[in-house]
Amino acid sequence: MTTEAACCTGPAAIPATPAETTCCPATPAASALAVSSTRLRLGIVLGGAGAAALITVADPIWARTLTGVGLGLDSALGTAVHFALYETGKILALIAVLVFAIGVLGTWLTPARLQRLLAGRGQVAGHAIAAGFGAVTPFCSCSSVPLYVGMTRAGVPTGVGLTFLVASPLVNEVALALLASMAGWAVAAAYLALGLTIAVATGATVGALARRREASAPSLLPLAMPAPRPTLDDRLRAGLAEAKGTLRKLWPFVVGAITVGAVIHGWIPTDVIARLGDQWWGVPAAVLLGIPLYSATATAVPLIAPLYAAGIPLGTLIALMMAVVGLSAPELIMLRKAMPARVLVTFVGVVASGIVAAGYLLNALT
Repeated sequence: MTTEAACCTGPAAIPATPAETTCCPATPAASALAVSSTRLRLGIVLGGAGAAALITVADPIWARTLTGVGLGLDSALGTAVHFALYETGKILALIAVLVFAIGVLGTWLTPARLQRLLAGRGQVAGHAIAAGFGAVTPFCSCSSVPLYVGMTRAGVPTGVGLTFLVASPLVNEVALALLASMAGWAVAAAYLALGLTIAVATGATVGALARRREASAPSLLPLAMPAPRPTLDDRLRAGLAEAKGTLRKLWPFVVGAITVGAVIHGWIPTDVIARLGDQWWGVPAAVLLGIPLYSATATAVPLIAPLYAAGIPLGTLIALMMAVVGLSAPELIMLRKAMPARVLVTFVGVVASGIVAAGYLLNALT
């Protein structure tokens, strides 16, 4: 009998020594787990490489391909098709990469951990931490409302919770990356600064006006029970699931927005759109238009990208996007059940005023 056979088939009553255990082959379950882990990591690496190619080198490839099939880029149709193909691939790739990273990050920044980190903080530190965590957590306006209610129930000051409530949907990594690809990193940095300023100003102002007993409500989100510490593969799978789920929900809207943008890009005269956007009432009108709409930032940015290329002032478009993601009608309906009417009216007034001011400021600077 070989050494391997002896250590693997010996009497069960005789425990294997450390030296013997090394000669035993892996069990089928362990082998399957190792293969699954290898496939997971290899798939993520290959997917990341493909996304990087769509973002960095796809533009000239699409241009050469369209020229090769006889569709000139100097024609309206060629311009529109080139815009649609490149922008669709680039935006979906950016969304996939960023949402994957956010999903992995979310395995650390759980709702229960956020509540524990924010509870018991002073006003200054609390607002700063809430704004920072709001900027890096992937919650839309509707999912932020239960978190806000749960936080106030767990002892987080009302104003601090409101800072998180505004910052989480308004400041988003996907929005920043897409804005940077559309208008440059200076614009993305300005959006980040303005979004955090609006969030902190809203939390400080409304929090000072509202008594905590009025703004608090029964928790819609109880603290999570302790869970086993996730492994690296668990975190990678969470990021992958988040990316797949987000792309599954968003791709029709992204394709639709890019299609509209391609039509504008190819056929609608830019001077007509620019004249409409230059009106003094453009910014407040954009805010009013955005409130009835509901969209995640990943969908809102593709909607404004072709309008920006057509000549509408950037500040007006940023105001529209901020209103869509930060003052959506579904969010306000949910908040009405979580806070008194006068507090809600103050909240809407402060956020809307901040968005209008940000739009006018960006228009003046750009």
